[in-house]
Amino acid sequence: MIATAPEVRTGDTGSPRARSSRVHGGGLRLAVTTAVVVAVLAAVAPVLVGPSAPAAAVWWPAAGAALALAARHPARRWWCVAGTLVGTLAASLPPTSTGTQVSEVTFASAQALQCGVGAALITVLGRGEPARLRRGRDAWRLTAGALAGVTAAALLVQLAGDSGAGATYALGQLLGILLVAPLLVLRPSAPAADQRRARAALTEWVLVLALSLGVSAAVFRDGAVGPWSFLVVVPILWGAARLGVARALSCQLVVAVVATGGTASGRGAGTADDVALQALLFTSGAVALVMSLVVRSRERAVVTASRREDVFRRTFDDALLGVALLRLRPDGSAVVARANDRLQSMLGVEVAVGSDWAEQVHPDHRETFVAAAAEMAEEVVAGRPAQWHAELQHGDGEVWLELAASAWPTPGGEGPGEVGAVVQVVDVTQRRLVQRRLREAALHDPLTGLPNRTLLEDRLRHALSAAHRSGDRVALLYCDLDDFKPVNDTGGHAAGDHVLIAVAERLSAAVRPGDTVARIGGDEFAVVCPDLPDEAAAAVVAGRIVEAMAEPFPVAGWEFRVGISVGLAMAGSRTDAARVLQQADAAMYEAKGSGKGRVRSAAPARRTIDLRGTGA
Repeated sequence: MIATAPEVRTGDTGSPRARSSRVHGGGLRLAVTTAVVVAVLAAVAPVLVGPSAPAAAVWWPAAGAALALAARHPARRWWCVAGTLVGTLAASLPPTSTGTQVSEVTFASAQALQCGVGAALITVLGRGEPARLRRGRDAWRLTAGALAGVTAAALLVQLAGDSGAGATYALGQLLGILLVAPLLVLRPSAPAADQRRARAALTEWVLVLALSLGVSAAVFRDGAVGPWSFLVVVPILWGAARLGVARALSCQLVVAVVATGGTASGRGAGTADDVALQALLFTSGAVALVMSLVVRSRERAVVTASRREDVFRRTFDDALLGVALLRLRPDGSAVVARANDRLQSMLGVEVAVGSDWAEQVHPDHRETFVAAAAEMAEEVVAGRPAQWHAELQHGDGEVWLELAASAWPTPGGEGPGEVGAVVQVVDVTQRRLVQRRLREAALHDPLTGLPNRTLLEDRLRHALSAAHRSGDRVALLYCDLDDFKPVNDTGGHAAGDHVLIAVAERLSAAVRPGDTVARIGGDEFAVVCPDLPDEAAAAVVAGRIVEAMAEPFPVAGWEFRVGISVGLAMAGSRTDAARVLQQADAAMYEAKGSGKGRVRSAAPARRTIDLRGTGA
């Protein structure tokens, strides 16, 4: 046995050791990144929010950054918590006194606790998925995490500080999260396909930023927070309505920086108005976030609906089947809302929008269609599904269409009880033509076009059934040609076929309009004569048949004399069709045996009528 060394794959990340190394390496980098971001934001906070103590700041930007980083990396969020603790402590060094050291440690611990609790709840609500701000439910996840984290941290600050310290801390932290965290958890947007529109949107954003900066500087220049302070909301709402979530929140951030910076430098309202300023920033920030998310959600819905409409339109217009959208009403009218080109080509006419589909249906089938449309409308209004399938003649009756319709409710229809329906249409004209030809081939003689034995027996059964109701009688005339063999021997089968066709024509002309002439096979024919009062009337018809064969049959220069022998059987209301055929056949053979060109009645009253010569 030859031993082989195990295959070594370069860069294999599937082993537990490799995965652990990757997690620890990435986690450490994330902790360092979080610490640097928190430290930098804490260091520049005095410039942004004033020189007040971190726990009493109007808003604390590092809180939003730490929570956003932890929420975006749920599997490594505890590394972000450690980075938050280290970064906050690093920004507060060197301590100025022992008392300050305790206060700074408490604040750093509160920041770490706030980040950990908030990120944990966001992860649980998101089922372990990274936080991405796209919809309203994402904003609710972020809000719930922020409230939970800030509440836990505020309790810690309250326990370690003076009375009211927890509430002051909570307001500043919540506002910091509102202003910074959404910007960091937004999903990156795809680059715009239309560069011209992208440049126009960028120009508009710059203008809105400049307007936000100008309005904020004017409002917070030398007065307290008052009614005019809410003018800063105008450019923010503009950005929320037109520029997207990120750009709207950037305008909000500019307003917050200018407002708190002006207050801190003495040009604004002062510390007595910190709560009012926070209320203003909370209001404008929340409105900007919610409104921008709603607008973006509506825009995505419009884009999605537009794409679906485009797919539907392409599918509808390019369908191989004819398709129509109808509005069905209780009176049976079916108003055309849309019809594709394939359907109009089937009908050979333009189907106008707003016309009644019943106008396209042939009059013979129009009542059926109207009744079906009314029934479907009633079924849908009653809350039941409605489908319908049928084959109807359309136009002038030459076109047969197979219709499959399905109806559904249409809220806000133009009329009471109006429902929508989609109708799929297939042109079955050729199919029905083939079916008709097959039926004719199965029930008719291919040479003469007369009914064959199968159809004859069916007509005979129907005649007997009708006789049972009316009390009339039915006669069956079984006919066999005399001297037909010489035709085939002299002129060939082609001449024989010509004679058979001529015989069929003479037979059809000799009988009554309601009688059925059939070719049984070879040179044998039969006639069903319904609604007869007695045998004498049947004998008259048989006599005309014999007389019709008296003239010769000209074929290709020849003249053939062909006679006919007829067996006559009368059937009552309760006679079996097979029995009548048997009696007529037997009578025909007796007529043929007693002399050509004769009519012989079946038993019980047998008699022979000689119709040849002058005595016919």
